[in-house]
Amino acid sequence: MTTLEIILALVSALYLAEYLFFRAGIARSIAAGDERASRSDEPGRLPQVSVIVAARNEEAHIERCVGALLAQDYPEDLLEIIVVNDESEDRTLHLLERLRGDSGDRIRVLDTATEGSELCGKPRAISQGVDASTGELILLTDADCRPVSTWVSATVDHFHEADVVAGFTLVDGSTFFGRMQQLDWIHLQGIAAASMAFGSPVGAIGNNLSFRREAYERVGGYRGLPFSITEDFALFLALIRDGAHVCYPCDPDHRVITEPLTDLQTVLRQKHRWGRGGMESTLHGYSIIVVAFLMLCAICMAPFISPLAWGVVWGTKFAADFIFLMPVMRRLKVSRALRYFPPFQFYFLAQALIVPLMLVNPKVAWKGRVFTTARGGVSVE
Repeated sequence: MTTLEIILALVSALYLAEYLFFRAGIARSIAAGDERASRSDEPGRLPQVSVIVAARNEEAHIERCVGALLAQDYPEDLLEIIVVNDESEDRTLHLLERLRGDSGDRIRVLDTATEGSELCGKPRAISQGVDASTGELILLTDADCRPVSTWVSATVDHFHEADVVAGFTLVDGSTFFGRMQQLDWIHLQGIAAASMAFGSPVGAIGNNLSFRREAYERVGGYRGLPFSITEDFALFLALIRDGAHVCYPCDPDHRVITEPLTDLQTVLRQKHRWGRGGMESTLHGYSIIVVAFLMLCAICMAPFISPLAWGVVWGTKFAADFIFLMPVMRRLKVSRALRYFPPFQFYFLAQALIVPLMLVNPKVAWKGRVFTTARGGVSVE
């Protein structure tokens, strides 16, 4: 073997070792879901729960979201649903007012108000929703999401010894493009859940994130944090740094379903936002990025080195990803999507080549707003 072939083989071995680590972490995450199921029938006091939804220009999705929340199997008298209209420019607020009436006022509708703090956008909407809530536990989801009917009760069960509960959100995979996004999201969330199982946080997604009110208040809530374009990740890190115990289960009863984005340009904008917001990561998070970058370089170089190098690098990438994804997708009841695994590898590779180039642009466009990120903070246009 040549020196370059040896280097590529070592990078492949490092990547495989990392994904075997993730596979072990997912086994722990799945076990956490099994433990929750075994506790679900135990008698005990059920806490008051507040679900907060921030909605901006969501007229296409808000009815399904509210319908899913009203269909939860948690006792109605212990479940508070608050939807905050975040300066929508479409019919979102009108639909919310109608939904409130149709539900017999089971949902509360708020309109964001100006305030003296520097909060704006979604963090302000969520913060004001939490201010108006009364629940001991705060559950967050997005207006384009549909939690399964067991979501609230399963979340409550996972708070057995936790201060924060993160969960999986699945993209609706009814189209080919939706399947690509579904596999992408499961891959990223699987890494986060697997790492958290070993006590090493690397991220969480805000449309399936819950926390104890007292933990939120200890860190000062969103008003106590620097403004971030990935407000969920910023809050997640703040809670962990404050000593919060996190549970990130791989549990089908704790799933949230979200709508796929409609085109590649919007997907890339989303990844741009995640990338810029996620620049403040943990040491383990950065190590994952470094290994991924090395593997990306190996994938691009291997075809030009030798057929042996090509086979080793690409074979390792396919095998490691499949070994990791298979138990996650089986657990979340979407294993049929594994038939899309081969094209997903090329979809993922294309993103990995494009998104880093986008990160040099400090302007992030999302939901009709433009955020400019810089060392001094984030400004909104």
